Amino acid sequence: MTRMEAFEAETTALQDRDVLVEDRFNRMQRLYLKSVLSDELIKEHRRQPLGQHSEPLARLLMHLQRSAANRYALKKDTNDDKYRIIRLSRIRGVPPELADVAAFNTVEEAYHGLFIKQIKELLES
Repeated sequence: MTRMEAFEAETTALQDRDVLVEDRFNRMQRLYLKSVLSDELIKEHRRQPLGQHSEPLARLLMHLQRSAANRYALKKDTNDDKYRIIRLSRIRGVPPELADVAAFNTVEEAYHGLFIKQIKELLES
């Protein structure tokens, strides 16, 4: 085995370990977040979807933001001044699509609706 082949094999092994460690961390994080998820946490988010949050809610929001396989955004419809949840394609040139039929009157309601959608996805994972 040449030096280059040895280096490539070692690099691949390290990358594989990185993936394993990241997967384990994400699995442990999901288990923790599912354990702290409660009606009180959801009510806290409903009262104040933006700004300072308790430590468990802040961790949950960070996880949802970091690990969203489907990237979401809010869009204000100019026809009826309602907010809707859209899914970003993550492919250049492909426009976002409507992710949910729900329409929200305020941006705060829309943030909470998106939060509930992501919570359901977390519980299904």
